[in-house]
Amino acid sequence: MERLDDYRTRVVEAMSVLGSERLPLEAAAGRILAEPVFASRASPPFTCSAMDGYAVRAADVPGPVELPVVLASYAGDLPGALPRGAAARIFTGAPLPAGADAVVREEATAAAGSAVRFRHVPAPGENVRPAGEDVPEGGEALPPGARLGPRQLALAVSVGADAVSVRRRPRVALLSTGDEVVKGRTPDSNGMALEGLLREIGADVERRAVGDDPGALEAVLSGALAGADAVVTVGGVSVGERDHVPAVLGRLGAAIAVHGVPMKPGKPFLFARAGDTPVFGLPGSPSACLVAFEVFARPAILRRAGAARIHRPEVPLRLAESAAGRPGRDRFLWAALDGGRARPLGRDSAQVRGPSLAQLLVRIPAERGDVPAGEVVEAWLLGDAA
Repeated sequence: MERLDDYRTRVVEAMSVLGSERLPLEAAAGRILAEPVFASRASPPFTCSAMDGYAVRAADVPGPVELPVVLASYAGDLPGALPRGAAARIFTGAPLPAGADAVVREEATAAAGSAVRFRHVPAPGENVRPAGEDVPEGGEALPPGARLGPRQLALAVSVGADAVSVRRRPRVALLSTGDEVVKGRTPDSNGMALEGLLREIGADVERRAVGDDPGALEAVLSGALAGADAVVTVGGVSVGERDHVPAVLGRLGAAIAVHGVPMKPGKPFLFARAGDTPVFGLPGSPSACLVAFEVFARPAILRRAGAARIHRPEVPLRLAESAAGRPGRDRFLWAALDGGRARPLGRDSAQVRGPSLAQLLVRIPAERGDVPAGEVVEAWLLGDAA
């Protein structure tokens, strides 16, 4: 039997990467870089102070000494040269005067009229940030595959970028199937969750519902395959008489590469390709749907979008309480952080509340049965948890 990671690798490696476009930096928030960002200016652009204090030549302060204060340097200033045997008042981020090679923090000094008394012997380079310490001029500031969040945009601005080459946003067609959803007897909680999760990773999402009629499903899927970069379906992938998604995909010429995987919940997961368009068939039970999305669809769509980091961050954590189960399939448990441990939040594949409160998705490998409290497990950090 193939292991779960083998299926996961197969799905992710089937993705082709979308094309790119060049955008002004102000329009690129949330996008994924197609090319690196190089520094047209160094960061910081000049040698500056890392502290409020006094800029000196370190050789002029061999011990407790008093020096006249002849200059002041604020952020944005262009100070003159520092004479030998003198000090300059300086503030955090301000340029270092020519000739100075150290900054003595203010707490290690005492004002003495127009002079300053030093109680600390500085070393050359102390409390000084050299020009280009973060990124030298011409150096790579951000690699391809990086997502331009607020901190990345801050770095791009600091190195003088005004436009960047980014991947096109993936267009995702999201189809919730089932008469119960179309007729409103069952709220479309899966569709609501998945639309948010897809938008969170930068996708443009078109969401709709379709009933259990094979003809209607075929028409909707055909249109989705023609216009989307990826299709995500919810429900209709198991073995019931109303589970029409596999057969309809076959009639539309899609090749089903995976149908059924060794994990719990989420065993009925389906992956198919129609030409270059991937289809991710997720189970209808809420917890199973979201687990299958995290394991397969999310990393694959991120790869399609050109992201370098496609998987949730993983950390080893101890279980706060035991987790019963039988070996044979990888098991996933929604969990909360509790005093630095992972506390499971229920195990029913149909639950909605557990995923809504989770900060972690815990993975228990297929060879394990019962796992006692205190044992270390693999936990995926969910970035959308409050």
